[in-house]
Amino acid sequence: MGRTRKPMSEQKGHLTKSQQTKRYTEQELVRTDNRYFSTPPPWLTDETAKKEYKRLVRAMKNMDMLGDLDANNLACYCNAYSNYLKATHQLETEGLILHGEKGDYENPLIAIQTKYAKEMRDFARLCGLSIDSRLKFAAVKLDDISENIDSEFGSI
Repeated sequence: MGRTRKPMSEQKGHLTKSQQTKRYTEQELVRTDNRYFSTPPPWLTDETAKKEYKRLVRAMKNMDMLGDLDANNLACYCNAYSNYLKATHQLETEGLILHGEKGDYENPLIAIQTKYAKEMRDFARLCGLSIDSRLKFAAVKLDDISENIDSEFGSI
C-alpha cells in the first residue's frame, strides 16, 4: 500500500510546476458541495450532539473546507462529544473511585470518558477542528491571498 496523499498545502517535497498544477487540479476535482451540510444527518438524534453540530457548522462556514461528504465525520465527532459530556456529568455525581464489597476500584466511566475523548480527537483531526489543522488551512489561504495580490499588482 502506498503513502497517504497529502493536500498541496502540506507538501514538503519540491514538485515541478506541472506536478503542482496536476495536484491542485486533482484537489479541485474532489471538492464536494456543501448544500446539505448545514443540517445534521437524520441518524444524529441526541439533542446535545445536534446543537454541537449546528454550532460547528456556523463556526466553520467561512473556512470553506468541509463539504457534504464530511457531514458524517462531523456528526460522529458531535456524537462522541455528547457521550463524553454524559460520562463526565455522571462521573461528577458518582465519583472517580467506587466502593465495593471487595474494596475500592476505579469507576468504569473513566474508561468510557477516555474512549470518547480519543474518538473526539480522531474525528476533530479529520474535520479540521484541531488548531494544527486550522493553522495548516490558514497557511493555504494566506498563500492564495498572496498569489492573488501578486498577480493583480505584481511585486510593487
